Amino acid sequence: MSKYSTIVETAEGQAQIMTKSRWMFVVPMPHTGIMSYSPSAADLKNGTLIKWTTDDPAVLSDLHDSIVSLVQVVGISGMMEITNMLKMTEQVQKKFGGAGSEIQEWVEESAVLGGVSFPMPANILKYLKGIQ
Repeated sequence: MSKYSTIVETAEGQAQIMTKSRWMFVVPMPHTGIMSYSPSAADLKNGTLIKWTTDDPAVLSDLHDSIVSLVQVVGISGMMEITNMLKMTEQVQKKFGGAGSEIQEWVEESAVLGGVSFPMPANILKYLKGIQ
């Protein structure tokens, strides 16, 4: 089982980022969790869970490092905003996208049409399965 854990300093305080290839040590579900370090009960709802399409240890390590870098720049609240943007993108994709559309394609098209680049790197979007 692959497992990576990092605590980073952000403008909002410390954040813990954990990437694992399994859920509860049994179920194959590669994911990364982001939350305040030493969270209170109120902070638990402010976390982000990213599910990946790959369980390759080398790729998960790279994805973990990319998420760490992103959280250092945007903070926990920035990750929540990115999560909300991706959720809206997924809703639009489900309604208008049809079968086979990828989140990465939608984000790239939106950036071209709107003239604003999405704040999440392409290497993360490539393996993104879902975000909560």
